[in-house]
Amino acid sequence: ARKHVSFGFGIHRCMGNRLAEMQLRVVWEEILKRFDNVEVVGEPLRTPSNFVRGYSHLPVRVTRK
Repeated sequence: ARKHVSFGFGIHRCMGNRLAEMQLRVVWEEILKRFDNVEVVGEPLRTPSNFVRGYSHLPVRVTRK
């Protein structure tokens, strides 16, 4: 799961990478507590960049518990 270079590596590694990973884990734990289903319902739009591989738009449908 960590075979990406989003946070750099070696001496150039981001000092906040573990904090960011923990925040993402907590966010998903909280989302999954509140919703039964998270479903992608449309085509994602990627951020046009050679530096960052991210999404600028990702339509989803959530179903409450």
